Amino acid sequence: MLRMPSLNITDIHECRFLLFDDLHLLWGQAAGAESGKAILVVDGNVLAAHRDRIENAFPDDSVRCFEVPPGEGSKNSDMWNRIIDFAFSGPLRRNTPLIAIGGGVTGDLAGFAASTLMRGLPLFHVPTTLLAMVDSAVGGKTGINHTFGKNTIGTFYHPQAVLFDTAFLETLPQREWLCGLSEVLKYGYISDPELLDKAAALAEPSGRFPERLRLVIERSVRIKSDIVAADAREAGKRAWLNFGHTFGHALETLDNYRNINHGEAVYAGMIAALFVSRHFGHEVSDEPLLELKTNYRLDIDAYTSRVDELVTLMTHDKKNRDQDIRLVLVSGHGKPLIASISDKTLLRDAWIYAFDVLA
Repeated sequence: MLRMPSLNITDIHECRFLLFDDLHLLWGQAAGAESGKAILVVDGNVLAAHRDRIENAFPDDSVRCFEVPPGEGSKNSDMWNRIIDFAFSGPLRRNTPLIAIGGGVTGDLAGFAASTLMRGLPLFHVPTTLLAMVDSAVGGKTGINHTFGKNTIGTFYHPQAVLFDTAFLETLPQREWLCGLSEVLKYGYISDPELLDKAAALAEPSGRFPERLRLVIERSVRIKSDIVAADAREAGKRAWLNFGHTFGHALETLDNYRNINHGEAVYAGMIAALFVSRHFGHEVSDEPLLELKTNYRLDIDAYTSRVDELVTLMTHDKKNRDQDIRLVLVSGHGKPLIASISDKTLLRDAWIYAFDVLA
């Protein structure tokens, strides 16, 4: 169990970051039994692995449970509509809690549903993956994917609380573990360079010491929550959190969310973004990433001949302004900056470089 001080972030709608010994305490201390029957939106893999813990966490007949099929393919308008229909199929009031238990897909999807049902239901996150704990459950972004691009439909909607319970990480597959480490590496490049070494140490199962894990999660949450508190709606410095993501989202979209997961795409995207950073004279190394190449074992053969398509998809990114592509670069480790790129050849070269070094 994570033993991190509670983070009181009042600037992002008083979202509380909570640490409990047992999941069942969420009902009494956060969601509140007086709110009536809650809606659980739970990832199918998590439910299969932790069914007893989840079922025993809530009083009998206190919740209705909607199971989300695992994978990015569930993060779409059809699944959102199914959650809406499920919510209206039983008792529903404006104070009915919606509790998301799962990784980033479940959290984004359930958060979008909570933000739209009855014009906003109380939302609670129980992130069960490393990626969700250090990134997607923090900050209030919700959304679903569209054929036009990833996360192109969504809202800003902050949860009332996020509960961290590292017991869920005990069943996390290695590939999903590395997916979360990509976001930790991102924080290392944009804020805390020490995280680059700590993330690398956590890449192997033998390196997952509890104290190291607690430190990495706490630092990551504090970095993101501080940035979000200063810029809740991504008008300025919150864009720093997109380091590697404009490249990565294009790769996910081209892949149709089938073979490459979010963290793997962001991992490749950070290598490409560092190439662009060096193009502008910034001395930044991608060695901390390349040292983990054998851990990630990316199969990118199917995409190396489709670089032009990737650049086109980058033009669809919702963060762009006018005709330029808006990228987060770094002028040094821990020193992010935002650049508008009009040179499509440069972006093409960045993809070619990333694919070459990952081959």
